[in-house]
Amino acid sequence: MRRYVGLLWAVVAAVAWGVLAHRTPTSTFHFAPLVVAGVWVIYDGYSEAGVTQRQAVNEAVAGFVVALVATVTLELLDDLSGPVFWQSGPDAPVVLEHLLFAAGGAIVGVALALRRASRAPVLQNLDRK
Repeated sequence: MRRYVGLLWAVVAAVAWGVLAHRTPTSTFHFAPLVVAGVWVIYDGYSEAGVTQRQAVNEAVAGFVVALVATVTLELLDDLSGPVFWQSGPDAPVVLEHLLFAAGGAIVGVALALRRASRAPVLQNLDRK
């Protein structure tokens, strides 16, 4: 059950982002997909149990999918009408920017979780012969 607390945080962040985007569709919340995609793996990576490489990658991919679903949903609701960092106007590629940020969040999440895992103390076999 503890492994899914990070997923809950990702969903909460996606819902908060959705509410904000729906209330102000001409504003762009650039870093929201980064947070949504990376929060699960970062949360688990910094927990007491930590994560393995496989868990980190799986959680990052799942976080990216949550950010992807949120982005597509917001686009279908026409709530992504704001500018991007490199362009403004009605034809700004907001969906592309959000997908790039989501991928970046997943990559940063894996990197931070694995960095933390590499610094965790290793239990050694204490059997003496």
